[in-house]
Parts: sequence; C-alpha cells; structure tokens
Amino acid sequence: MKNYIFLLFLIPVISFSQSGISVSGTSQFNIGESIIPVGSHYEPISYDQRNNNITVSVFRGRKFSIGTFALKGSVSYRTENTKYNTNLIDVNNYDIVTRSLMPSLEVWYIFFQRDNIFLYASTGGYGIIQNLNIEKTTSFDLEKNTYDYNSLVPFFRTGMQLNYNRFFMNPFVSFDLEKIDFNTFNNIFEIDFKEKIKNYNIRTGIEFGIMF
Repeated sequence: MKNYIFLLFLIPVISFSQSGISVSGTSQFNIGESIIPVGSHYEPISYDQRNNNITVSVFRGRKFSIGTFALKGSVSYRTENTKYNTNLIDVNNYDIVTRSLMPSLEVWYIFFQRDNIFLYASTGGYGIIQNLNIEKTTSFDLEKNTYDYNSLVPFFRTGMQLNYNRFFMNPFVSFDLEKIDFNTFNNIFEIDFKEKIKNYNIRTGIEFGIMF
C-alpha cells in the first residue's frame, strides 16, 4: 500500500510541464598529506590529486499555488587521479586512477521565484558506484590496501539558482548524512540511521551548466 501511495504522489511530479536537460562539469586539483602503514608503524605520504567530473541532469517541475515542486535526476561520471610521493626506501612513488558513476535523485521545493532567479529547499541522495576500474603504475600491492565499495549519501539542501539564457549557476549549502557503504542493497537497511545523522557533514558547493 505504501508503494502505491508513493506512486500516486509522484504522478503530478513526473508530468510537470516545465522541464530541461543540462550538461555540466567540474575539474579540481588538490594537494595534501596522508599516512600509510609501513611494518608496525605509520609513515606520512604526500599526494597530488586531480578530480574531473561531468554530469547530465534532467529537471522537471510544475507550479502550484503553494510554490513549485520539481524532480531532478542526474548521472555523473568522475575520474580521480592521485599521485603519491614518498621518500620511504621500501615504498616507491605510485599513481592510482579510479573511475566511478554517481547517480542522484532530488526533490525540490521552490519557495521564491523572480525573473531569472529562484530559491529552493530540497531533499534526496546520491550514490557512488566506486572503482569501475583501477589503474596503477607501481609494484605496490593495491589489492591489500585498496577497498572496493559502493556508498549512498542522503542529504538536505538549500540553494539559489541563477539563469542567464541557457547558462545557469547554482550555489548551495548541503546537510549530508554520513555515507552508507554497502556491497548489496540489503546492507542499506541494516545500518544505524541515528548514528549516520549524528555524524553529519555540512558542505557548500556551486554548480555551473548549460540547459538544453
């Protein structure tokens, strides 16, 4: 019965007259330091990291007397190239390249709209289908030190979208629950949600893109 109620709620959402498809992308460079186990102790190791991301999104919305409701779905393809640099004698410098898909689903409530700007609050989640493949350029044993996993991150957001012709900019603040790691979908329902809520993260972001 709950499934039918949920489907009835989605019918007016998926039949929205306002719709659009957008393509956006980001590229980010990071420099940092981590630690790795060496024998019975840990040693520091520095790294350079390049993250590239491209996203295809579908946005459908409809205006009601109490505001506009919208459904946003997207799929992102992300590559992460990390180069580790170490001066340790028994560990060589090495590179790791990971590739992952990030599907996302988000329900928006647009509570203020004026010309080419609107304010919204939303809830949803994004998944990370991690390590589609891994490339390495070292003799370092990655199988014992790299873990393949999938994860799900539920979130609540508020933000503002600015539109200029086909170009849009969307700065936001996101309240993210601690990520849920899983190997099968049954693992998702076995986690302690209260613990995930306690270990929340607040992050900010900005999205640029072109609407078709």
